[in-house]
Amino acid sequence: MMKRIPRLALLGLGFVVMLAVTFAMVPPESAQFDVVAPAIAAAVLMLFCGPYLLAVGCTTGFLPDFGSFLGVAAMVPFCALHIAFLSVLSTRTSLWRRMGRFGERARRFAVFVLAFVSIAGVWYELPCVTRYDISVEGGKVPAEGLRFALVTDLHSCRYGAGQRVLSEKILALNPDAILLSGDIFDDRLPDDNVKEFLAAVARERPCFYAFGNHEHWSERVPEMRGILESAGVTVLEGTVRTTVIKGVEIDFCGIDDPTYMADEEWLGQLASVAAAANPSRLRVLLSHRPEYSGAYADYDFDLICSGHLHGGQWGIPGLGLGVCGPSSGGPAPSERLLFPRRAGGAYRLNDPTTMVVSRGLARESTPLPRFFNHPELVVIDIKPR
Repeated sequence: MMKRIPRLALLGLGFVVMLAVTFAMVPPESAQFDVVAPAIAAAVLMLFCGPYLLAVGCTTGFLPDFGSFLGVAAMVPFCALHIAFLSVLSTRTSLWRRMGRFGERARRFAVFVLAFVSIAGVWYELPCVTRYDISVEGGKVPAEGLRFALVTDLHSCRYGAGQRVLSEKILALNPDAILLSGDIFDDRLPDDNVKEFLAAVARERPCFYAFGNHEHWSERVPEMRGILESAGVTVLEGTVRTTVIKGVEIDFCGIDDPTYMADEEWLGQLASVAAAANPSRLRVLLSHRPEYSGAYADYDFDLICSGHLHGGQWGIPGLGLGVCGPSSGGPAPSERLLFPRRAGGAYRLNDPTTMVVSRGLARESTPLPRFFNHPELVVIDIKPR
């Protein structure tokens, strides 16, 4: 019995440490049941699938750039600790002993699978930059083209001290405008990370914002609108703002999330901004939800920017599909939510419309880790045909 105590004690201590790290990332003012319950779920997932929040919290705060070697190197000790922890857990179960009947190869394969899940789980929580090139009718953009940065579904998550990891990367890419297509705020986590992010980027580049479903769920839209406008962000709520960039006029359009709107009201808002946008200008629509692509295709926007689906949370390599997208109400979707076809990427809806869907930047706001699905900053380069 005494020989078993150190292993069992290590097992219990490891779980307590993982649980403590999880709760440490939940702000005290948000320690409600709807936040604590996902945190507990995350801790249990960390126990079996990898120390995601621990590794991400320790790496991204110091990364000079996305995909840095430092981030990869920092994962190694955490993954090794996790694999050792799983080994202790496994030796105390009958499953591990029963696997011995299939030989040492079966046990080695099990260790390999656990190691892969652990390393992949941490790796796919690190952010990436995805670039898309689209072309539009000549005359709508200058000869040198335009560059937009698309940010969605931040959910008030942390990307380094003062949000420097995210903001410095965006500014280094030198976009002509920053497009914020909803759920930058969260309905449970505090606004501090959002305020730091906006303070860093809105004074450097024109920023345009359309609300998502979580902002409406928070029932704090007026307060959030005040934060955005005080930072210098243009908020689009069924409105069109004409802006001159590099000598050309661009119509930035934005519509509300349909969470609390009647179908007719939401469709009417979409029709209204389409009618107000000038066909001779570049027409950019910010709308949080990509699953209503059938409704968007009825109009001739040049570019539609969406998010919401988080890349399906778990990606399916080689197929460009995600596993599951959230459903939040609204008009009948033209996109399925189980294995959504447009969970992340650039999609041609008609001529001239291209819809770009970001996989978003949500991490610690959701209890499920991301697999084969990096948090994503999107860069869109628009050239004349």
